[in-house]
Amino acid sequence: MRCDVWWARPAPATERLLAMLDGVERERYGNYRQEIDRLRFLTGRALIRTVAGRQLGVEPERVVLDSSCYDCGKPHGKPRVVVGSSPAAAPEVSISHSGSLVALAVVDDAPVGVDVEQIRTAEVDDLARIAFSPTERAAFGALPDSDRQGAFFTYWARKEAVVKATGKGMSVAMSAFTLSAHDVPPRVLASGVSEVDPASVRLADLAPSHDYRASVAVLGADAITVTEQDADPLLEALG
Repeated sequence: MRCDVWWARPAPATERLLAMLDGVERERYGNYRQEIDRLRFLTGRALIRTVAGRQLGVEPERVVLDSSCYDCGKPHGKPRVVVGSSPAAAPEVSISHSGSLVALAVVDDAPVGVDVEQIRTAEVDDLARIAFSPTERAAFGALPDSDRQGAFFTYWARKEAVVKATGKGMSVAMSAFTLSAHDVPPRVLASGVSEVDPASVRLADLAPSHDYRASVAVLGADAITVTEQDADPLLEALG
């Protein structure tokens, strides 16, 4: 199973990119207080439309996105591509951003989740007690202090990719499933929630830059082949 991951830097708010946003997205864009947050949101939505449009053979402006929450119906859920009269033909997508990076994962016919995290100052021990399973907490607690910051964000990116793939996001407790150690290939070892089946979660770490951690998760029986690509030229070509 192929998974394409596209990397972009926050793009400037050009007239064409802004025109791609629908009414709900324009409201969300305007509600962000920080410019970097607005640009990351805008870049993510433009990137989804551009890549999905290329795959579907339509202009980006014709790609309709639905971000309805699975639970409450409000537009803050995982984006879903809907185009024309054949929504089944639309690719599955997931978007994430942190710092100066925006990531888009695209897969045909399988749920996908992607997460990128800039390594930053955080109370990682406190967060680990909330988000990690007992097995993970034991492994994390045995690490030297110098390794904990990077290890924490490796775990976190992997876990968030998994919960995003389920379509339910953070309503799925991260502490309810256990991943392999941060320094070995990622996989789900055990799970206490029905949304995360160890036998059907395919995980892969990504390679952004040295001060970031990122992972992608696909729900399916087949192994995944991940291709990472630079999306900046695509967005620059839109003008």
